[in-house]
Amino acid sequence: MAFDNCTELERWRDLTEFAADMNKSGERVHFTFFVSGTNLIADASRMLYQGPRHRRGYSSINFGGPADDVAKRVEFINALHGAGHEIASHAVGHLNGATWSSDEWRQELRAYSDVIDKVAVYNGLSETTRLAFDARRMQGFRAPYLAAGSDLYGVLKASGFRYDASRVSPADAWPDKVDGLWRFNLAPLKISGSRRATLSMDFNFFMAQSRARPEPQQQDLYGEQMLATYLDYFKTNYTGNRAPLHIGHHFASMQGGVYHDALKTFARMVCGLPEVRCTTYEKLADVMDALTPETLAAYRNGDFPHAEQPILKMARRP
Repeated sequence: MAFDNCTELERWRDLTEFAADMNKSGERVHFTFFVSGTNLIADASRMLYQGPRHRRGYSSINFGGPADDVAKRVEFINALHGAGHEIASHAVGHLNGATWSSDEWRQELRAYSDVIDKVAVYNGLSETTRLAFDARRMQGFRAPYLAAGSDLYGVLKASGFRYDASRVSPADAWPDKVDGLWRFNLAPLKISGSRRATLSMDFNFFMAQSRARPEPQQQDLYGEQMLATYLDYFKTNYTGNRAPLHIGHHFASMQGGVYHDALKTFARMVCGLPEVRCTTYEKLADVMDALTPETLAAYRNGDFPHAEQPILKMARRP
């Protein structure tokens, strides 16, 4: 389970508290946060960034607000990183790089590294306001809009990344390693109780269910459909070939927050069940690297002892 953009401070706080509560009785859940560089550039510092093919100071999403807000994000990021969650890259300006050249991707990734490593300088903050890791420590990438052009992957590999999470694969597909990078892909899912299908990401549900329009009278139904869809995804893979699940959400609240609630309910219901690990993409890459080709082939075929499907009980909110 991963999150993109990562702007809203309220959501940083909410997920920090949620994960801490979940992990009181053991290591039940760890998230990956694909952080946009603009989250760590204050509005007043926006002219320090220039993305490929765009004017200086432009981003398709908001910059980080006041410098104090940037400092608060740094605090949340450091605390979550220290607690075992993963911080990964979502580039800087949330620009569509589908047709970018290798040089343009290198430009964007260099800009991202500068933001991570110079957050205090960029925002006029105290030298003590710094991230607890440098950009070289970051191992994962998800392209904005999932717009990963062919020139991206060589640049990611050369820059030290281990995986990309920008593509789409069947729901029961085990990850592939292509050109030295693991591909951790979102899944197409049939929306429970409907004839529609969408990707395993909240914005895609928002589009499929309501064409990205708030519909207060339908919000409870939409949240219930998302939860049921994720549970179907889980049960099918749990009793099948155990391919990892890939779920992506955003910090922004859509449909009155029902998608946030559905994801948290899903996590309460499945994380910690027998033979289930709700973990980061970095840890998944560790697992995948440790598999022999023979073992991975057996997993893809479902050739392993199967535990009985656990009884899923509706989780109560704490």
